[in-house]
Formats: sequence, structure tokens, C-alpha cells
Amino acid sequence: MVWVIDNLVSMLEHFTTAATTDPISALGVLFGALFVGAASVAFGGLAVAGLVELLLPESATVRERRQRS
Repeated sequence: MVWVIDNLVSMLEHFTTAATTDPISALGVLFGALFVGAASVAFGGLAVAGLVELLLPESATVRERRQRS
């Protein structure tokens, strides 16, 4: 557990050094973080949607059209 915390602190130091080198490096770190964040949100949404679909009964997701009289 101590190695994980030490690795996180070391990773934060490396990212801070990379981001503060010059403005282009800062943009690279920012866009990388946005890309990883967007991919994580998309995958999380798909996973949650899959779990919700698994838990809902089939009749809750099927739409039936009403007949006009």
C-alpha cells in the first residue's frame, strides 16, 4: 500500500514537471487528461447502461404503439 501512495506522489511530481516546462507541454498534458477523462466517462456510461438494462424487466424497455380509434 505504501508503494501505491509513493507511486502516486511520484507520478504527480512528474506530471507537474512536464506541465510547467513550457506552454505547449501544458496543453499536451491538459488535452491528454481531457481525452482520458472523456474516454472514462463514455465507458462508465456504457457500463451503467448495461447494468441498468440487465436489471430492468423486458416490458420496461419495449414500447408498444397505441392503436388509433
